[in-house]
Amino acid sequence: MKRHNIRIGITIGDPAGIGPEVVLNALSSTYDADITPIVIGRYDVLCQFFPDLIYDYEVIECNDAASYIFSDKKYICNIPLDMPLPSPGSGNINSGIESKKYIDEAIKLWELGILDAIVTGPVNKGFISKSGIKFTGHTEYIAESIQQEEPYMMMFSNDYRVILITTHIPISKIREKIDVDKIYKTITIGYQAISSIDEGNIKLAITGLDPHCGDNGAISDFDINITKKAVEMALADNINIEGPFAADTLFLPAKWKSYNLVIAQYHDQGLIPFKTLTFDSGVNVTLGLSLIRTSVDHGTAYDIAGKGIAEYSSMREAIKLAYKLVLKRSKDDSLK
Repeated sequence: MKRHNIRIGITIGDPAGIGPEVVLNALSSTYDADITPIVIGRYDVLCQFFPDLIYDYEVIECNDAASYIFSDKKYICNIPLDMPLPSPGSGNINSGIESKKYIDEAIKLWELGILDAIVTGPVNKGFISKSGIKFTGHTEYIAESIQQEEPYMMMFSNDYRVILITTHIPISKIREKIDVDKIYKTITIGYQAISSIDEGNIKLAITGLDPHCGDNGAISDFDINITKKAVEMALADNINIEGPFAADTLFLPAKWKSYNLVIAQYHDQGLIPFKTLTFDSGVNVTLGLSLIRTSVDHGTAYDIAGKGIAEYSSMREAIKLAYKLVLKRSKDDSLK
């Protein structure tokens, strides 16, 4: 059987959070000879707090990565920093600055063609922002860094999937950011992505923006005039989609499970039900970019950092999905 040697860069996230622990445990629990994992972070942090988990890694400097990465090995791509070692559970501006450096290095390695995909560990957006860097989330930051517009966020698990029309913006600005074209494009991006993962007939559903989809105009006519029109456009393109449906019933587990993917209008509308059902195993996927990026769907969890009890299923699934997406894209490119 042909070996693929997919090179996946995995940032450890905020070094004071659970990111380093979940990355290393996920890789210890999942061996795939087709994946070459490259852990991106400060070696001193990993050596200080997780020596028993890194004994079989080869440590390289990120500047030398192109020359030293081969298959059948695991790597730590060291980022030396003249900063105090963070204490587990004590996130601050310094740990925020450090976590951003990991992201920047991962993007650089991808731009050099060294990485096939990036998996990101959890960061604290507030600490990064307080360091003077605009940061509303990995999704937007990566898109801006590689100068590509309109990233999309899909949350993925085996049973429940949701893609967002809008991501990290204030509730007060949601309505002005949504129009027919934005909804239609989200539907098509989501359909293409989920079709590359699932087999068989693909079926989508979409929520309304307003309660009860506007109650036939009693509350609002947005979903009648805007959401429904986008659905009709997608149906004309032979995309099997139903809705709009009221979100308070669409996300009931049995109904949600009957669709390959649900399109939600805004962040909390889709992520509250998703994380309620899949917090330990869900994966965050960035779509709409040339860079393949997946991530855990949880935060830094400072309260349990350093205690050896962090659940790492989400990171493990994020690595597996990144691998699958790289293979699918490689196959599609070879057919062009």
